[in-house]
Amino acid sequence: MSDDTSRLEELEAENEKLKKDLAKQKRLATRSLAGYQQRALQMELIRQQNEDLDRLAADLAKAKRVAEERAREVEEAARLKSEFLANFSHEIRTPLNGIIGYVDLLSREEGERLTAHGRRDLSTIRKNAKTLLALINDILDLSKIEAGQVDVVKEHVEVRTILDECAATVREYLKGKEVELRVRVSDAAETAFTDGLKLRQIALNLLSNAAKFTELGEITATAEAEGKDLILTIEDTGVGIPEDQVRHIFEKFRQVDGSFTRTKGGTGLGLAIVRELSRILDGDVDVKSQIGRGTTFSIRLAGAIEEGVAPRKKKDSSEPAIQSLDRPARVLVVDDDPMVQQLVASRLKEDGTTVLVAPDGVEALRLVREEHPDVVLLDIRLPKLDGWSVLSTVKADPALRHIPVVILSVEEERGRGFSLGAFEYLVKPVEPDRLAGVVGAAITPSAGEVLVVDDDSDTREMVRRRLEKEGFAVSEAGNGEDALLRIRVSPPGLLVLDLMMPGMDGFEVLQRVRAAEHDFPVVVLTGKDLTAEDRQTLTAGFASVIRKNGQSIEQLVDETRRFVKRRREVRAATLPRVLYVEDVAQNRDIVRRYLSGVVQLLEAQDGEHGLEVARRERPDLILMDLSLPRLDGWSATRQLKAQPEFEPIPVVALTAHASTEDRDRAMDAGCADYLTKPVERSQLLKTIRKHLRPTR
Repeated sequence: MSDDTSRLEELEAENEKLKKDLAKQKRLATRSLAGYQQRALQMELIRQQNEDLDRLAADLAKAKRVAEERAREVEEAARLKSEFLANFSHEIRTPLNGIIGYVDLLSREEGERLTAHGRRDLSTIRKNAKTLLALINDILDLSKIEAGQVDVVKEHVEVRTILDECAATVREYLKGKEVELRVRVSDAAETAFTDGLKLRQIALNLLSNAAKFTELGEITATAEAEGKDLILTIEDTGVGIPEDQVRHIFEKFRQVDGSFTRTKGGTGLGLAIVRELSRILDGDVDVKSQIGRGTTFSIRLAGAIEEGVAPRKKKDSSEPAIQSLDRPARVLVVDDDPMVQQLVASRLKEDGTTVLVAPDGVEALRLVREEHPDVVLLDIRLPKLDGWSVLSTVKADPALRHIPVVILSVEEERGRGFSLGAFEYLVKPVEPDRLAGVVGAAITPSAGEVLVVDDDSDTREMVRRRLEKEGFAVSEAGNGEDALLRIRVSPPGLLVLDLMMPGMDGFEVLQRVRAAEHDFPVVVLTGKDLTAEDRQTLTAGFASVIRKNGQSIEQLVDETRRFVKRRREVRAATLPRVLYVEDVAQNRDIVRRYLSGVVQLLEAQDGEHGLEVARRERPDLILMDLSLPRLDGWSATRQLKAQPEFEPIPVVALTAHASTEDRDRAMDAGCADYLTKPVERSQLLKTIRKHLRPTR
C-alpha cells in the first residue's frame, strides 16, 4: 500500500513537473508566436514601404523625364529665339542699310540737281529710316541683354569723340527747336577704358531722350573723372518727370506718358537699356528731375579711368582720306549682297580707292592670295565659306596675316572677331564716312608718334596738320636740343628732321640718335642742296631725304605710309605668336596690353576654343589658364601634349590656383612653367622669352 502511495506521489510530482514544463513551453510558444507575428507585421510594413518607394521612384523618374523634356523645350526655345533674332536682325537691317546708303548716295551725287523739296524728302526718308533702325536696335539689344548674350569688349576710347558723334546725331532731331546742345569733357576724362560701343549707346539714348522732351533751352552732356570712375551727366531743361513716375522710368515698356494720346514717340525701352548697359559696364544710373525745370541723368562707370594714360589726340575725320603708297589703295569687299557691294564701292571710290568684290568666301580667299589687297571688308554670312573661316584662314597664312580685315556684319560678335584677329568690327548699317575712316585707318595704322623737328614754325604746323589729317599723332620740336630731350623721354615712331637749324643742326641730331642706338626711321625734310658728303652722312644714319618743294609734304605722307606698311609686314612676319587661353575678358585685356608690340597675341575664351586655335595657328607658345569652361586647362594641355606635333610647343600655366597640388597637376599634364595671378609684366615677359629662346 505504501508502495502504491509512493508511486502515486511520484506520478503526481512528475505530472506537476510536466504541467510546469508544458506551461513553460506554452509560454515560449506564445512568445515565439508573438515574435513571429511582430516580424510578419514588420515585413508587411517594409513591403508597403517598398511599394511606396517604388511608386515614389517611378514618380521621380517621371518628373525627371518631364523636367528634362521641359529643359530641352526651353533650350530649343532659346535656340530658336536666338536664331530668330539673328535672322530678324539680318532681314531688317539689310534693307535699312540700303535705304540709308542710297539716300546718302543720292544726296552726294544728285544733291545739286535736286529741288529743295527733293532734298527735304530725302532728309525725311533718312530720318525715318534711322528712327526705325533705332527702334529695332532697342528691341534686339534688350533681347540680347535678357538672354545674357551681350559681348563686352573694353578698350581705350576717346570720350569726347564719342560724345561729339552722339551730339551730331541728336542735333538732327533738334532742328526746328530753340535748343542748344553742348558737350563738355574734362581733361582727366578724355580717355576711358570701357566698351566704346556701349558707352556710345548709353549717351545716344540719354541725349535722344533729352531732345525728345526739351522744346526750349539747352541740353548739356558732361564727362568728368572722379578718382578712377567716369561720370557721364546728361542735363536738359525739358518738361521734367513727375515725382511719382521717377521710380518707374527704367522699367521695360514703361513711359512717363504711355497713353494712346501721348505726343512723344518711342517704345519705352531706351532707359531700360541704359540701366542694363550701365550695370554690364560695372556702373549705375541716377536721375533727378523737377517738373518744368528739366531732368539730369548721371552714369557712374567704376574703374573706367586709368591713371597714367594720356588722352589721345582727336583725329580729323571730317574728310577721311584713303591715299596710296605708290599706287591706288585696294580694298576687297566680301559680301553676297549686290546692294552692299555697290554702296561700299561707291563711297570708297570717291577717295580714289580701287575696289575688288567677292560674293562668297571661296572667291574671297582666291582674291586675297592673288591680289594682296590693302584692306578686306568682310561680311560674316557668306555662301560656300562663312566669314569666320575666311578670317581664320587669312590670319593663319604668314604671307597674308598682315592684311587688316574689317568685319562689316549685321551680327554683333565683336569679341569673337577681335580674338580671331579682326582690325575693326562694324555693325550694319554703318555711316559711309565712318566706313571710309576705318578703311583709311586700316591702310595707315598708327606708327607711334611722329616727331617733327624744324626751326620754322610754319613748316612744322603745315607738316603736323597734314600728318594728323592722315591719322598720325604728331609732336613738334623747334631745335635739335629740344628734339633730343623729347627722344630721351619718349622715343617717337618716326622722326621728320630738318637739317639747317641754329645751334645743333640736323646732322648732329641724326648722329646722336644713332649713337644712342635708336632704330626708328628718320625722314629728312630739307631745302639744303646736299653734297656727296652730306648724302653719305645721311645714308650712314639710315635716313631718307625729301627736298622741300611744292610736292614735299605729299612725298612725306607717302614715305610715312610706306614705312608704316613695311613695319607692319615685318613685325607680322617676325613677332613670336603666343596663344592666351583665358575666359575672363579683363584678364585677356591685361595680358594683351602687357604683350602689345612684343608678341603677336592670339586669344581663346575656353579650353575647346583654345585647342581649335592651337591646331589652326600653331603658335610658338601657349599661356593656359586652368579654370576654364567646357574643357579645363589641365585637360586641354594633356590633349595637346598627346599629339606629337604639339609636343615642342611650350605651355605656361597662368592661373589663380596657387597650391602645390595644382602646380604638380599642371606640370604632370605637360606644362613647361607655372605662373600665378596676378603676375607682373616683367615676370611674364621673362618667362615667355625663356621658353621661346630654343625656337625663336
